[in-house]
Amino acid sequence: MQEKIKTRIAFIMVLFITVLFIPNVSHAATYDDADTITYETDAGEEVTFKRADFDDACDDLTGETLDYVKFSLPSSDAGTLYYDYDDGDFDSKVKTTTKYYYDSSQSLSKVTFVPDEDFEGTVTIWYTGYDEEGDSYDGKVKIIVDDEENDDTAEDLTYTMDGEKELEFDEDDFNDVCEDLNDEELDYVKFTLPSSSAGTLYYSYSSDDNYDSKVTASTKYYYDGSPNLSRVSFVPRSSYSGTVTIKYTGYDEDDNSYTGKVRISVEDTAASEIAYTIDDDETVTLDEDDFYDLCEELNDEALDYITFTLPSDAKGVLYYDYDDDDGEYGSKVTASKKYYYDSSPYLSRITFKPAKNFSGICIINFKGYDTDGVSFSGTVEITVTGNLPAANTITYSATPGSPVFFKEDDFNNVCKKLKDNNLVYVKFKLPSGSIGKLYYGYTSDGKYTSEVSDTSKYYYGATPFLLNVVYVPAGSVAGITTIDYTGYDTEGFAFSGKVQITTNGAAVNPAIKKSKYYGDVDEAYSWAVDYIDTLSQNGIITGSTGMDGKKHFYPAAKIKRGEFMLLLYKALNLPAGTGTGNFADVAKGEYYYDAIAAAKALGIAQGSDNKFYPNASITREDTMVLALRAMNKSGAGVAAADVSMLSGYSDRYVISDYAKESVAALIKAGIITGGDDNKIRPMESITRAEAAAIIYRIKY
Repeated sequence: MQEKIKTRIAFIMVLFITVLFIPNVSHAATYDDADTITYETDAGEEVTFKRADFDDACDDLTGETLDYVKFSLPSSDAGTLYYDYDDGDFDSKVKTTTKYYYDSSQSLSKVTFVPDEDFEGTVTIWYTGYDEEGDSYDGKVKIIVDDEENDDTAEDLTYTMDGEKELEFDEDDFNDVCEDLNDEELDYVKFTLPSSSAGTLYYSYSSDDNYDSKVTASTKYYYDGSPNLSRVSFVPRSSYSGTVTIKYTGYDEDDNSYTGKVRISVEDTAASEIAYTIDDDETVTLDEDDFYDLCEELNDEALDYITFTLPSDAKGVLYYDYDDDDGEYGSKVTASKKYYYDSSPYLSRITFKPAKNFSGICIINFKGYDTDGVSFSGTVEITVTGNLPAANTITYSATPGSPVFFKEDDFNNVCKKLKDNNLVYVKFKLPSGSIGKLYYGYTSDGKYTSEVSDTSKYYYGATPFLLNVVYVPAGSVAGITTIDYTGYDTEGFAFSGKVQITTNGAAVNPAIKKSKYYGDVDEAYSWAVDYIDTLSQNGIITGSTGMDGKKHFYPAAKIKRGEFMLLLYKALNLPAGTGTGNFADVAKGEYYYDAIAAAKALGIAQGSDNKFYPNASITREDTMVLALRAMNKSGAGVAAADVSMLSGYSDRYVISDYAKESVAALIKAGIITGGDDNKIRPMESITRAEAAAIIYRIKY
């Protein structure tokens, strides 16, 4: 009898301890968020909700039929929710206190969102759903509003570049769009500049070394005046292929404005590229048959002649009738001269001699003409190898078996210090597999997009991203590993570099790595063990004691919004709130109260309708928004990044507009990486283990 009493007392004590460690949550918080409901519409066009969408989301989450929902209202700048809306007439505006039912009066099927006439982008509307058992949960309606049907938005201008070095805009194309839209002649346009990773807008461009100026966002380019729109050219970045969109604002002669886009498809120039590789003490004589074959491939005609754009003297010189033995030559090649396939002056007698001490890539643009007088364009790419200047060594520390995430700014900084130019890309010399491996898109043991190739280019600020390269040392290796690479800057100059990784400590087999503190952080979470244990040692995270008397972290559980805010609060030592109060749904005494109050006071947490939804699970994109704001407010901010950083991720279009800059900045800083499928998964809830990884990278 005494043993039974002791057993019951022990059970009650364990249960009591467990309750102390687990935060108070309501019955409704036992559910994660429902799947996001998504609609798309044109600007000014309403969206009427489908009750079946809400019922499906409820059934998927709770296994029960939906009873009703209550909405939080969207920003009035985005639009308005109406009940029983019909072409401007409506019964009432939706209220936050009103219940909208799945299967009775005040029907959910009569709720309509009408976007503001000037709104373009994505609006998110929170709601709380209740099933027929009375259980509640949180959900979101995401509405994407496209501007293509907006009356003051012009049709897109579309161009395709078939390997040309530059695309010169046609001012009549812009004028035709203006007249179609406004019935007036164009006066001028102002451009939004494209991402530098795609290319550059120039005014009066002849070559990379010969142009009047770069286009600026504040300058007016006139249809019938100076500076003239016809002299604006787009020059794609070397090796870029894809579609670049350039936004502009046009003004007609009555000063009425409109917005438009120029979409330029830059096709892969490999087909129109002639390539040579030489040492820095050699010359290369051009092979006329390379040009002839290219002409036949592109124009299906025989080649007549070629004209060249001259390379920079810092890279080398094109000579006619050059003698390697004594360095004598007949003349230097000129840009205005025609060099013929089968008559004088002969294309076969042109030689490139690299400049002294030049190593890198020299790109020479040319224009060819076939025997029918039809032109084509291409490039001669000459790679000059030799004694490359050496950049400072990049150093990292690691423990055996633990991944080392490369930081692209480390590579760019050593490039700028050496060459005074930004980095474009690097190519790695692979280490021995017995020492370790380089992976692209590595997330955990055995999960990665691909192994790094020694022939692939990994770009600074473009795909495939340098920041997604990860080194994983072999489990039994300790000591210093050196990885060689060759870098290329924006001017085409090459340099050599080294990444030195010091691996210390006893060898660890990552497959059996387990947490020292939490019984449920086992080999399945070996990738997160270091993050979780380090944060635990520093008091940033705490687990709870389970029924078995052991501490648990629950790494697979979805972290709540309030919990994540508490982690940021602790990790960044955010100052306490200063009397600004808290959100309406954040009760005093809750474990996250002070953290959310501080976040509200600092403008980190902005909520919706004065609610923060602390017990709802948080999406991946919202963790990034809150993290970036918190880092900036704490003084541990990261550099801003162009949203072109997202171009390498297949689900970038799903990222909400308000989150894109935050996601791009954290990707560039190496805090966020895509999954093994190269996706961000912005709308998915984030787990406690994934949140620990983010907080660790922010803190350390």
